[in-house]
Amino acid sequence: MTNKKDNKKKTSQDEKNKKEESGFSSGKIIFVSAICAALCSYYLYKRLTTPPDPPVLDFNEYWGPYPMKMDPDLSIRPYEIEFSEVMVNDLRERLLHRRPFQPPLENSGFTYGFNSHFLTRVLDYWQNKYNFKERERFFNKYNHYVTNIQGLDVHYMHVKPQVPDDIEVVPLLLLHGWPGSVREFYELIPKLTSPRDDYKFAFEIIAPSLPGFGFSQAPSRPGFGPVEMSVVLSNLMKRIGHNKYYIQGGDFGHMLGSILATLMPEQVLGFHTNMPVLMFHPLANIYMMLGSLWPSLLVEPEQQSRVYPYSQYLMRIIEESGYLHIQATKPDTVGIALTDSPAGLAAYILEKFSTWTNNEYKVAGDGNLLQKFSLTHLLDNIMVYWTSNSITTSMRTYAETMNRRFLCMNIDMIPTAVPTWGIKFKHELAFSADAVLRLKYTRYLQSTVVEDGGHFAALEHPDILAADVFRAVEHFRLSRAGGSKPQETSPVKEPQTIYDFTVRDIHGREIKLDKYRGKVVVIVNVASQCGLTDTNYHQLNELHDKYARSRDLRILAFPCNQFGGQEPGTAKDIAKFISDRNVKFDVFEKVAVNGDDAHPLFQFLKRVQRGSFGDYIKWNYSKFIVDRNGVPVERFGPHVDPIDLEPSLAKYW
Repeated sequence: MTNKKDNKKKTSQDEKNKKEESGFSSGKIIFVSAICAALCSYYLYKRLTTPPDPPVLDFNEYWGPYPMKMDPDLSIRPYEIEFSEVMVNDLRERLLHRRPFQPPLENSGFTYGFNSHFLTRVLDYWQNKYNFKERERFFNKYNHYVTNIQGLDVHYMHVKPQVPDDIEVVPLLLLHGWPGSVREFYELIPKLTSPRDDYKFAFEIIAPSLPGFGFSQAPSRPGFGPVEMSVVLSNLMKRIGHNKYYIQGGDFGHMLGSILATLMPEQVLGFHTNMPVLMFHPLANIYMMLGSLWPSLLVEPEQQSRVYPYSQYLMRIIEESGYLHIQATKPDTVGIALTDSPAGLAAYILEKFSTWTNNEYKVAGDGNLLQKFSLTHLLDNIMVYWTSNSITTSMRTYAETMNRRFLCMNIDMIPTAVPTWGIKFKHELAFSADAVLRLKYTRYLQSTVVEDGGHFAALEHPDILAADVFRAVEHFRLSRAGGSKPQETSPVKEPQTIYDFTVRDIHGREIKLDKYRGKVVVIVNVASQCGLTDTNYHQLNELHDKYARSRDLRILAFPCNQFGGQEPGTAKDIAKFISDRNVKFDVFEKVAVNGDDAHPLFQFLKRVQRGSFGDYIKWNYSKFIVDRNGVPVERFGPHVDPIDLEPSLAKYW
């Protein structure tokens, strides 16, 4: 019996020891796994957020043909665009003897590519009605020049404004993209070089044909990517005599302008882009994908349809990026076909002018091309590529961009301190939220949102683009850190506290916020018809009752109708609403909190206390805590109930 008991005890003890060992082993595994996960997370975080070293720039690298000239002509030479009779006759012969096209599928519009029925109309116009001599004179209406930079003859237009003595002339580098050209800028240039009543400056325009595009010579060997092209453009501006200048660009012009602003910030006074996107930052796509879970955290409501549902956005990008894959891998193959066939060249390029202007245009049999453009203007751009025989060399730029060498530079991860401004046309190919753009552009001042327009903004909406460039440069001139202010402008004192503002209450009376000096303040944008209204109004009243006397808390509510139209009423309607609810805190007039018309108080609040995904207000009932010195110290999103602010408020009593 004793042996049995001893054996039983021993067995029990062994099982207990095994359990302890098993538990200890599991604990060790969990502990080690947690450490590994933490280390991996830290490594990933550092990898995604640590900027790389800037690439080393060679400002003398030679890209021309060999043998290299020992004494090259570095002068600036006048240049004239010529549509020679030989070229025109050859073009007309090719158009006349083109082969019959396969008819399009029924009701297919442009969904399978350029509709061959409409292409016949385009080519007939090109052959018989396009006035080559008149268009040649049109192209030469501005002064053209060419100069040799690093072995390449670089063409550019140079337009100087004729202005009164009290108007300052500032240099602006205009950069086109693909399949555009300097032709895009002809309607824009006079709007930039003419003085405006609201501004004391006008622009001197330098608009180069990018190397390999149009009338600029192409490099003779591989390796001429966007960084190398930016170096050539920098040397061009120095050759002309401008060591400091502003930049405007879209498409490749955006990329090149961004690189110049990033790697040569001492030269670039400000960067304006009509394609404000961040393509190659690892966090950019993560942000945009996470934003699909709660779009209002990342993108203002009026812009959400441009990018969400995210799956549809990605499918549209995939559908429209087939050309990119071809040009990034085998540009010379398709280039041979387009060089030999004017019909092919016109179809290939003009298809982009349809779909990239508005994706919905592809359902139309004529691609709605003539809704925004004329055939003459469209064919002008085709003529740049045809007469210069540059379609192949222009497409090689994609191969030099979408390769390991350039992508490993991680240019988009290098912060850009130059003040930057974007304009977002509704149908632009790609979209980045302002919060994403600020991952790179540390001084991204603003996005102008336009409810129309697409990729070719300078040609489609020159008035809108020109007005925005003026506005942006005015802000650049006022906001450059360490730079000189415009002479004609008095120094602007940035507000430091809410006490610097005057507002109107719901009854229209002017109220100086200095009256709240020494008090803790909560500022909130409200709406009468929001799903959050009942909870927020009730709890804001509760906070007022608890702390208005005991802690000198003040609540300032600003009605706003920018989110779903949920505050549509007049001041009288809102006054009745708050009276019916027995609101005890202070309510002010209806204001805008986002966009160009945002009330200065909210511009200040957003600047001092930026949100997690951007500085704009995401929805009704965003809340700011202001301390007793009038300084905004904390910010809370719409999902935070007012009563949950108590622990944070307690820090400032």
